[in-house]
Amino acid sequence: MKTISTRAMVEGAVLAALTAIMGIFYNVPIAQAITMFWSVPIIIVGYRNGFKVSMIAAFIAAVLVSLIVTPIVGIILFATYAIPGAVMGYMMRKQISPNITLILCGALLAVTAALQLALSLGLILGVNVIDIIKNLDASINSYFSEIYSRTSDAAQVYTKFGMGEADIKEALQKLDLMLKQFKLLLPSSLLAGGLVTSYFNFKMVKIILNRIGSKVQDVKRFSMWSVDTKYRYIILGITFILLLVTSQQVPFLYSSYTNLYMLLMLFYAVFGLSVIVYYIEQISEKYEIQKPVKTLMLIGLPLLLLAILPYIGMFDIAANVRRLDRNIPGGAR
Repeated sequence: MKTISTRAMVEGAVLAALTAIMGIFYNVPIAQAITMFWSVPIIIVGYRNGFKVSMIAAFIAAVLVSLIVTPIVGIILFATYAIPGAVMGYMMRKQISPNITLILCGALLAVTAALQLALSLGLILGVNVIDIIKNLDASINSYFSEIYSRTSDAAQVYTKFGMGEADIKEALQKLDLMLKQFKLLLPSSLLAGGLVTSYFNFKMVKIILNRIGSKVQDVKRFSMWSVDTKYRYIILGITFILLLVTSQQVPFLYSSYTNLYMLLMLFYAVFGLSVIVYYIEQISEKYEIQKPVKTLMLIGLPLLLLAILPYIGMFDIAANVRRLDRNIPGGAR
């Protein structure tokens, strides 16, 4: 049986303590976003010392958080981030393709985020977590109904301050619609959130590892992101089929194609943003634009074109505008 070295034990203990400190901010509204990077120390331990040590470090961190905050927070953080973090560290250690690493760990984060949701619902509704998982749809409906009911009760207070009943009714209708849309798009939201979290964790870990002398293979520079020829037509074909199905309004497929449509739009929006960043970099280099002005362009132009980002990305994938793949004809030189 392979033993754990002293160095691995010391590194694991130090990073477990750091992970626990980050976990303390879980209940702090302003700093809660820090917990998004709870996996970072776990990933570093996994990269340097292997999967086993990273899981032990994550368990120790969860115990410390449980003792300092509450057991449920420790359990939620461990359930959500431990396995994806340990898997990412292992895959980086084995030098597996960054793209495959990000996609797999993003999908794992989506699954563990669903588990986090179940744990949270169990705590809020006072229901056994196993029952929540078995009847997740009913539990989510119950939770949203509770939100709507409490909001309706609170809205009645506003009538005492002169707010019209018509305004309250309109506000409640908007809330009801928003809750229904959120429930409908929950699967794609979890997956998108998992992929985004996976990407930022990967980039953060790479920066830290590079600083301490470990060279990690990076994903392609964002402005150079492109789709391989063999996948280009598959994605466009799926988009066409999805639009065709959507136009037919098939009831039992509504939830599936709505989530798939959202994911596709997010995918195209990311590539649209990549196109904008690419041309800003090209223009900045050509006309020697100063860094502050370039930064303003990188922030302002995407915000200005936010509504059409998916269509910019779609056009780039279809027409190969940037010609990053020189084997494909057409596009701008």
